[in-house]
Amino acid sequence: MKLLEPPENEVMNYRGLAVYLKMAENTLRHKVMRGEIPYIKIGSSVRFAKKHIDVWLEKQSKDAKGGPAAGGKK
Repeated sequence: MKLLEPPENEVMNYRGLAVYLKMAENTLRHKVMRGEIPYIKIGSSVRFAKKHIDVWLEKQSKDAKGGPAAGGKK
């Protein structure tokens, strides 16, 4: 396991997910508002389960031709 990689059962806030995905927090907030990324709402707080994010990332993967990654649905 890499030092910066959260454990599989990790739950992250915006800052933690921004570091994990190397993405701006504001971009993540917009993705949540548009329902483009899986999240968990706890009261007024938003959290992200690493296992759900990893599945989402797999679905976002594209091969060089722009189609689904190898093994994915077309």
